[in-house]
Amino acid sequence: MGKSTFTARCALCHGPDASGGGEIAELFKVPPADLTTLAARAGGSFPFSDVYELIAAGMDQPGHGDSEMPVWGDYFLADTLEDRGVSPGDALEIAAGRIFSVVLYLESIQK
Repeated sequence: MGKSTFTARCALCHGPDASGGGEIAELFKVPPADLTTLAARAGGSFPFSDVYELIAAGMDQPGHGDSEMPVWGDYFLADTLEDRGVSPGDALEIAAGRIFSVVLYLESIQK
C-alpha cells in the first residue's frame, strides 16, 4: 500500500525512485528532497517519527502556501464523507494508516 500510494501521490514531485527528480520537480522553489537518503542524512538511522510527522503536518496546511510540500488532506481524509459510512474519527485512523504505510515504504528504500 505504501509503494502504490507513493507512486500515485508522491512520485510526480519526488520521482518514481524517490530521488527527487519527479516530472514537476523543476517547478518548485525548493526542489523535492531525495527521500532515499533520509536515514543517511539523519546519521544512519531512519527518522521514522520525523518523517511521519512531516507528512501528517502537511494535512493542516491551508494550501500550498509557503509549505515545502503540498497538502495531503484531500487524499488522506477523503474517506470522511458520511455517504461512505465512515465517521470522522475512523477517517483519522484511516489517514494515519495511509501515512504509516508511506513511511514504511520510504524506510524500505533507503540507500
